[in-house]
Amino acid sequence: MINKQDNDAGQRKRERFLRAVAGQAANELDSLGDSGGGNISLEYFYGVLEQVYVSNELLTVWGPDMARKPVIGLYCIMAPEELIYAAGAIPVRLCAGCFDAAKTGEDYLPRDSCPLVKSSMGLTVNSGLKVFDMCDVVIIPTTCDSKRKLGEELSAFKEVWMLEVPHIKDTEHSRRTWLEQIWALKNRLEGFVTPDGRKCRRITTAALGSAIDDSLRAQREIRRLLDLRKADMPPISGRQATAVVNSYAYAPVAEWTSALACLNDSLEKQAVSGKPKPRIYMAGSPPVFPNLKIPELVEEMGGIVVSDESCAGDRYLYDPVGSAERNLDDQITALASRYMAPCVCPSFAPNQDRLYVMKRNLQDYAVEGVVYHVLKGCIIYDFEVARVEKMLKEMGIPMIRVETDYHPEDVEQLRTRVEAFIEMLKIKRKAGAKG
Repeated sequence: MINKQDNDAGQRKRERFLRAVAGQAANELDSLGDSGGGNISLEYFYGVLEQVYVSNELLTVWGPDMARKPVIGLYCIMAPEELIYAAGAIPVRLCAGCFDAAKTGEDYLPRDSCPLVKSSMGLTVNSGLKVFDMCDVVIIPTTCDSKRKLGEELSAFKEVWMLEVPHIKDTEHSRRTWLEQIWALKNRLEGFVTPDGRKCRRITTAALGSAIDDSLRAQREIRRLLDLRKADMPPISGRQATAVVNSYAYAPVAEWTSALACLNDSLEKQAVSGKPKPRIYMAGSPPVFPNLKIPELVEEMGGIVVSDESCAGDRYLYDPVGSAERNLDDQITALASRYMAPCVCPSFAPNQDRLYVMKRNLQDYAVEGVVYHVLKGCIIYDFEVARVEKMLKEMGIPMIRVETDYHPEDVEQLRTRVEAFIEMLKIKRKAGAKG
């Protein structure tokens, strides 16, 4: 009887947890739906996020493939999805933005650790959300201390493969080490069999070439979307664009690309009326669905996010694989190069590339102000605040640093600061117009 009572209590706790996660996601989707966008349809992208977090039906997104193929969870954009597709498996990105899951994660991880890591831990140990439960193995690149220790803690609940990332990327030793890691991942994928007998297949030149081509098509469409946001009156809000990119984490690449192509076609025809808004660049820690409160506050207060440097946003799909040859050696080498050489993650040191890319984006998108977002516990992004602020002062671009976690209680305090920043940009714009 005691065991039954314990089981019933555990089940009720899981159900409350899933309702809380679904509620946060549903509220964010409702808010996104109310954020404008004229006649454009974002139904597919919002639908993916709704199926994953609210309806909890990942099978609906992927269809019958989900029951036939291994499912591989990823915790960083440095894990090559092309290899996973080529091995006949399904990649899903598991970085999470759920407040209630972060609270649960504190039972296993330090309270002051990164909320993204705590949320990911919470969704793994609290079984019920299928996108986490259905992963047969998870791949964790060692891009920061929190991710490294997350892998160790998750290994009690899931099979974990660590992908060792060199932190000095501009040396021959680093390039060789990283290439060896990518080859090792390829070999490990090819030998992977789930407990119920689902197998990865051998990665061939043709299969990897096809996966690379699929990724290139997705990257072409995301670049179209980014170019559209350069307009004086962007046809899509920054929050909406972030949700579009976030949905890629859970969707089949070809299907998602087709939906984005249709969205881009629609946006190109969209006539946007109204008054131009202060153009904001988001830097720092990634905003991950369903926690989009910082871009939401920026746009509620009268700005518009026209670009970001986030690994959950504009940087997610930006860099293509450059492979002219169709043999496996060249493909793997090109893949390794694509995932490390252009990467501007602050885990790398030295990291002048990040400042170069930011400066180029600030100019290309005519940015008027920068919101530097720091998740509490995300030390590597916080380390670079001073360097970024120095560059921005030289460019004459104001910056505000906002530190937060996934807790909703600081929204009003953040709103006051963000509103004051946006108002300052409006005054600056008026003064420039008069001059």
